[in-house]
This record gives sequence, structure tokens and C-alpha cells, in this order.
Amino acid sequence: MSVLMSRLLLTTCRTLNPQNIIINNVQRFSAAKVQFITKVNDMVFPAQYFSARNYCVDTIQPTLALDNKGIPLKKKTIHKKAVLEDLPKKDGHYLTLAYATAHSYDLKGIRQALVQQKLYEPGTSKAEEVGDVVVANAVYKIGDEPREILFFQEGSVVFWNCTELEAKNVLDFIKPFEIESYPSEVVKKESEVMTYFYQKNAKNCHLSEEAIVLVPDQDNSLEKYAFSHAMAQSARLGAWEERLEELASSISSHMALMEREGAVHVDKKELVRKLGQVFTLRHRLNVESDLLDTPDRYWEQERLERLYSHTVAYFTIPRRTRVLNSRLSHCAELLELLWSWAADRHHVRLELWVIALILAEVCFELLHVFERYWPAAPAVAPAVVTAVGELQ
Repeated sequence: MSVLMSRLLLTTCRTLNPQNIIINNVQRFSAAKVQFITKVNDMVFPAQYFSARNYCVDTIQPTLALDNKGIPLKKKTIHKKAVLEDLPKKDGHYLTLAYATAHSYDLKGIRQALVQQKLYEPGTSKAEEVGDVVVANAVYKIGDEPREILFFQEGSVVFWNCTELEAKNVLDFIKPFEIESYPSEVVKKESEVMTYFYQKNAKNCHLSEEAIVLVPDQDNSLEKYAFSHAMAQSARLGAWEERLEELASSISSHMALMEREGAVHVDKKELVRKLGQVFTLRHRLNVESDLLDTPDRYWEQERLERLYSHTVAYFTIPRRTRVLNSRLSHCAELLELLWSWAADRHHVRLELWVIALILAEVCFELLHVFERYWPAAPAVAPAVVTAVGELQ
């Protein structure tokens, strides 16, 4: 009984604690205040204005995870290769053509040949101070706009205000100075086409959605060089993409044979040749070219670097370079698989030859043993015949 009375006394004391009384009063006051504010808000603003949020006094509601299905995905901008016939023909718009015809050019020979031909004269342009390029101006003018040609050492040529027929004649002219020429079908297929015009009141040269914008009454030689270099890079990358297409198609036939028959018959020299093509193309793409980064020649020319970067992005060169690198890696893996298959077949063939040689040696040893005991055979034969006769 005393224990029960003591428990009741302790409970009563805890309830009468001033700190607990203050806390309970504060909580009641807060609840009454929130209820009063809610009623006032309902009187001033309808309840639907506050339906988007959920206010709470005691706890903080955790944030909900975003549903990715409702977020629109950003699509990549893919450059569509322009066709000469589809370009709009507008007054004041001139043609720009870019071709990649070889791995590299002999610029010294091209300069000397241009002087001897006397149709184009190499000029002393500011662009030649920026990079390895020969700028040639047409001697005979057609109209007010001059015709200009830029020969890049990387094996590309860009024509400004030249017709397709004139460009074809120049391409035939520079063939003796090409190093590792590309097929003519690839050169024509992977060419780049754009137009340019002079915009009045333009302060700087820039690239619009459809054409190159130049500043009138101003020396635009450096800007033309930046635009031409980017177009030449795109044409060069297109030629490499076409070369990889041919290589991949030749490998796919072996893959189909492996899938169909479970075996493949390839020549080791052919595999080595194809591996050499893959690694050569990868080396030129990642080491010799400037496709992975902005060339050093633009680091001191911020304005030219901006023009070059915008044109490179227009032709989607970074994305195409990454795709080409991944495809090269895939082709290298397939060729290494074929090489391991051919090496295993060669090892099995060698093992069979070793086994055949061992069997031949065993046969020779048995023959030597038989020859060693051959003289005793005639003496044993009559005794065996006599024993057989007696048994009969």
C-alpha cells in the first residue's frame, strides 16, 4: 500500500514541475496561434491558394525524389552535311568549298607550280604567318568579289568564291603534290559546302545558322583562315570516317562467318595489314591531328579561337571524333580476336606436327628393334612347323 502511495506522489510532483508547466503552456499557445493564423488565412485567402505547400510545426517533411520521366531530355545537335544543289542562291552570297584529298601536301612544290601556271599567284597573307598554309589569289577576276584558295599542309584545300568546276580543275592540278592520296569518290563525298556574305554594320565576323558573315571594307584574311581551317578539319575527319567504314565492312564478313560456322579462315598477313591500318588511323587522329583540342596557333588569338571553336561545333567535330575513336577501339578488339584465333590455330597445327614427328620416331625405333632380332627368326620357324605336325 505504501509503495502505491509513493508512486502516486511522484507522478503528481512530476506533473506539478514548473518547467513542464511552462513547456505545456508554450505548446498550447503555439497550437492556438497556428489555429488562429489558419482561420485568418482562410478568411482572407481561400484554402486552394495554400494547397501546393504543406506546412508543419513539429517536423520537417523530407524532400521527395524527382521523377526523371517528366524531365525533357536535351537532344544533341547533329550536323547535316550540306549539298551544293540544296544551298539557297541569294544575291550577295558566295560559295565556300572544302576538300580533303590526301594525308599531306608538298606546299613548296604547290607554290612553285602556281607561279609557273600563272593562273593563281601566291600572296603574302597574314594567314600564312599563323599556320602552314599557302594562300593563292586568282589572277583573272570575275565580278567584284575576289577568288581565293587556301592549301593546308594537312592535305586539305578550301575555295572561296570558286565554282565546282574550277575547284575540280585545281584538284587535278595539285595531284602530283599529294602524299597518300584519298580516292576521288571519298574526296567528293566528304567535301564541305557553305556560303558567306558581307553584312552591313557588322562589327565582327561570325557564323550564323546558314552562312559565314564577314565584315565589309575590312581585311578578313585571318577570319577566313579560321573558318577554312575548321571546314578543312571536318572534311579530313569525314575522309577518315569513310576509310573506317571500308575497314569495318571487311571485318564484318569474318564476324558473320564466325557466327555462322563457328570458325574463320583468315590470313595472318591480312590481319597484320588491317591492324596496321587501324592503329595508323588512330595515331593520326589522336596524335598528328588537332581534332582533340584547339590548335596552339589560336592561343594568342582569342578572336580567331572563338571563330574556330564555333565552326568546329557547327560541324560537330568533337562528337564525331569521340565516335570515331570508340569505333576504332571496337575494330581493334575484333582484329585482336581474329589474331588470337589465328594464333591458336597455328599453335594447334604446330602441336600436331610435333605429335606426328614423335610417332614417326617411335615407328623408326620399332623398325630398328625388329631388324635387331630378325636373324633368329629363320631358326625358330622350322621348330615351330615340326611341333605343329606332331600335334596333328
